[in-house]
Amino acid sequence: MPIDTARFFPRAAGTLPKADRSSRLLVAAGISTYGDWLTVVALAVLLFNLTHRPVAPALYILARFAPKVLGPTLGGTLADRYGPSLVAGCAALAQCVLTAAIVVFANSGTIWAILVAVACSGFLGSVAQPAYSACIPRVTSPPRLLRVNALYSGLFESSMLVAPVIGALVLPFVQPQVLVGGDAVSFGMAGLIVLSLRVAPAERIAWRAGDRTSAAAVVARDPMLRSLAASFFCSAAAITALQAVLVVAAAERFGQATDVGWLYAAVGAGGVAGSVVLLRWTPRAIGARGVALGFLIEVIPLGLFALVGGLVPALGLLFVSTASAALYQTRGQTVLQQRVPAEVLGRVNGLIRLLLYAGMLVGAIAAVALVEQVGWTALVLGAAVVSIVAFIPATLASRRGPRRPDEVILAGTPMVLVSDQTATASRASFSIGKPTELPHSLHDPS
Repeated sequence: MPIDTARFFPRAAGTLPKADRSSRLLVAAGISTYGDWLTVVALAVLLFNLTHRPVAPALYILARFAPKVLGPTLGGTLADRYGPSLVAGCAALAQCVLTAAIVVFANSGTIWAILVAVACSGFLGSVAQPAYSACIPRVTSPPRLLRVNALYSGLFESSMLVAPVIGALVLPFVQPQVLVGGDAVSFGMAGLIVLSLRVAPAERIAWRAGDRTSAAAVVARDPMLRSLAASFFCSAAAITALQAVLVVAAAERFGQATDVGWLYAAVGAGGVAGSVVLLRWTPRAIGARGVALGFLIEVIPLGLFALVGGLVPALGLLFVSTASAALYQTRGQTVLQQRVPAEVLGRVNGLIRLLLYAGMLVGAIAAVALVEQVGWTALVLGAAVVSIVAFIPATLASRRGPRRPDEVILAGTPMVLVSDQTATASRASFSIGKPTELPHSLHDPS
């Protein structure tokens, strides 16, 4: 009996891209991301100019990030049900309207309305992110998946490096509302481009009763995905705690608060370097141990940052940390896209994003609650240590869960599921001698 070889891949044949359309997705993501980072600078300046109080920019950051915890699960579910391009595109168009409204509120000096619009836009951005990630394996071929993910990561990293500098150079000559209006246009363009991709929902597979297809179950029974999810939460908490006191560290340790710009530049440069490496080099497959190693190389320099006394070593530590994050998280995200069934990919991406934003929230709360009591040095060092300790349990258990009765594992061959006179297989279980994993940021480009 002939075997359908298309079923030896994690995706059904109908969900594989018929033509590479990744360039359109990358253009949309790049336009939106650069515009978004211009707005970060512009709105901080705008709110400070309107109120002349430092609490206004602080409230802006809170309004921007706090609602993000609520969006990923909803976004992943909607992406699986209605199609990832529809969800991402509609969210971007709604952000276009909200960002345009911010210009109106700014001209009238209505602070509370600006903050409400920022919060709603942040929520929509977190809804869109799982959909963007679910689009990637549907618009490119498997051999190009790692490259597209590296480009996607590099766009965000470069925007964080370049866009704030552009904002700082332009704002002395134009009103902040001009940059905010430009961001509204970028959201509109991105939304239309993503909608043009027309990535429909994946065909649903008739799973047997008892199959664990929820996002949490998919992640929990895969050691690499479990480690990746834990790394997103733990590293986000440590990084956000450092980010919350970075300007204080620049003023107290390095002599002037303006040095914080160089620190952010080092963060962006490290992310760009890690992404470029993945464009030039095809690394070996990454597994749970590779994720754990990358996580340690990312977080340990954050703790050492609290101990160094010179600006140059501090820049080097931040560069290494972000470069490591770009390397292992981009590869891990690619494995996720290859390994997770298309019909639950949005929800799994939503869970990963939820853990990322939850880690950010935990880090921010810890910084606000403890920095005055223990000081920024102890806070940053303690956050790094606690994040490493919290990460360890995710790397201990390595069993995938009980084997189903219809599973037959043949050494050196794919895992075969015999059902209704068809043979299906999973590349994730393919092994010759030992299990292998498919080749595959922390930052949020929403």
